[in-house]
Amino acid sequence: MVMKILPTTRFILLNTQNNENVGAVARAMKTMGFDDLALVSPRDMKVCSRVKVIQRASGAIDVLRNAKIYSSLDQALDGTNVRCGTGMPNDMCRKRMERNYHNPRHFFERLLEGNLAAANSLGFISKQVERIHMALIFGSERTGMEEGAMDLCHAMLGIPTNPEFGSLNLAAAVQLIAYDWRVALGGNASYSCD
Repeated sequence: MVMKILPTTRFILLNTQNNENVGAVARAMKTMGFDDLALVSPRDMKVCSRVKVIQRASGAIDVLRNAKIYSSLDQALDGTNVRCGTGMPNDMCRKRMERNYHNPRHFFERLLEGNLAAANSLGFISKQVERIHMALIFGSERTGMEEGAMDLCHAMLGIPTNPEFGSLNLAAAVQLIAYDWRVALGGNASYSCD
């Protein structure tokens, strides 16, 4: 990795329905070294202070405590310059507009090549940037990301899953994306093998 200044990363959850998923997401984020969580119009506006959510976070209480709640995705995206939505390339529930989905690991590696030169050459960043302020956006558990939210993204990431059953739990999806991003950033192993 050539970057000198590490990117900032915000994980954004849209219209979260199941409170406990927020706790599990906080744990997944902290495990991978991230702590900026934004919730857009969650079903329960006090979700981060609920006992079951705190229990599900299993030690990631600081992530919950610092989470911000927004009424719109536009507000949650403020200050970001690379916006990646997530979804299932083969949605089992409904027809979607055809979109180009990127393998997260490959996308992140390319994004970080050559001190952002590759990111700018991808064509979705309109001006030269010196530092990435990443937004990773996850849709509602029931419906995923809506078309309007996808339209605000520079890229859509699709985790390679079984095309006949690709549905992931929200926290599992966050964990996989966070892992790929951590690896791309040069994250160290948690332990060493001698």
